[in-house]
Amino acid sequence: MPIRLSFRPQSTIGALTIRKHILPPEPAHEAPERFITAPMSACLDLVRFGAALAVMVFHSAQAGLYSGPFPNLPMAQHYAVVVFFVLSGLVITASVQRRHGTLSDYAIARAARIVPAAWIAIAFGTAAFLLAWAIGAPLLHHDRWGELSLKATLLPALFLSEGPMGTGPLWNPPYWSLVYEVWYYALFGAAVFLRGGRRIVWLLVLALLAGPKVLLMLPTWLVGAALAATPLARRAGWRLGLVLLTAGLLAAWLHTKLVVSGITAMNAFAAPLDLKLGFSRFALTDFLLGLAVATCFIGLRGLANRWPRLPLAVGRTAHELAGFSFTLYLFHWPLLSLIKTFNLTAGTSAIGFAALLIGMTLCCYAISFITERQRDVVKGWLLRWKAD
Repeated sequence: MPIRLSFRPQSTIGALTIRKHILPPEPAHEAPERFITAPMSACLDLVRFGAALAVMVFHSAQAGLYSGPFPNLPMAQHYAVVVFFVLSGLVITASVQRRHGTLSDYAIARAARIVPAAWIAIAFGTAAFLLAWAIGAPLLHHDRWGELSLKATLLPALFLSEGPMGTGPLWNPPYWSLVYEVWYYALFGAAVFLRGGRRIVWLLVLALLAGPKVLLMLPTWLVGAALAATPLARRAGWRLGLVLLTAGLLAAWLHTKLVVSGITAMNAFAAPLDLKLGFSRFALTDFLLGLAVATCFIGLRGLANRWPRLPLAVGRTAHELAGFSFTLYLFHWPLLSLIKTFNLTAGTSAIGFAALLIGMTLCCYAISFITERQRDVVKGWLLRWKAD
């Protein structure tokens, strides 16, 4: 029988719910168990940091900081971004389910996390570019991320840089995925918290502002949202969890065999519309990868809940590492661009490459104290402004 996805009020807000006809309802006296339990939270923190680290490592090799032996996985950094998308949809939906706030609470929480880090990253990349330009160093060519202009600063700051006329920010190609996620947050908030005609109008307005390129990747983000909202995903024990984790990893590997065909299909779709796809040329296969990632998460949850001691033991460390993963993602490219500009590359030395990676990681850790680790302070400011 079908599963129907609907939005309806719970308490004073609307929340994403699943009406199911496959499984019997939960007993009325029992609070439904969330997908993200304490052991699973620790695992997801490690996944978040690991994905950010993978993006930095593979981008560093791609940029030529290291020319020695290296795994031939040219799209590993993009696959890590898909993990971020699924994880983002999962965490945002779980957060809304847990906190039962208002639309303004939701918007303030998202703005406090995203905006300071994003704007500082734009300023940092611009400053790095200007430093290299001022001393006459060779400037790296980054296509539309190498343009010094007001548009290349203003559009990213407004999260419009992935639109038809988008460009920038300077020296920060990974910023593209943040822009996509911001629009997914906005669309999700409108769908969950608004009602009736207002919901329809705002969804249409936000969809138009986001643009078709961004919308093409929305199903991948919604995979994570569905994971948090579907009770069936919480039913796997450790045996089924092991099977699902193995199957998910296998499916993730098999999806790589379809990437070229997926790009061809997306280009054929976009050509008559004269649509520039950018990273959305991977939309079809990214959705398949998103399903594989979700399958892995279901399996991982079953294992983590069966043997919680290990994830709980590393929970504090995992939380600390995840606490600067956003900064690691947003700031690593300007840092590696500076390293390449000043010719501080490692050559074929694996030890030198490791030292560069550790140095960039520590720099991002330090930067995080003025970016994502300030979100509670920024949130407090916004809440006081709202109260006034």
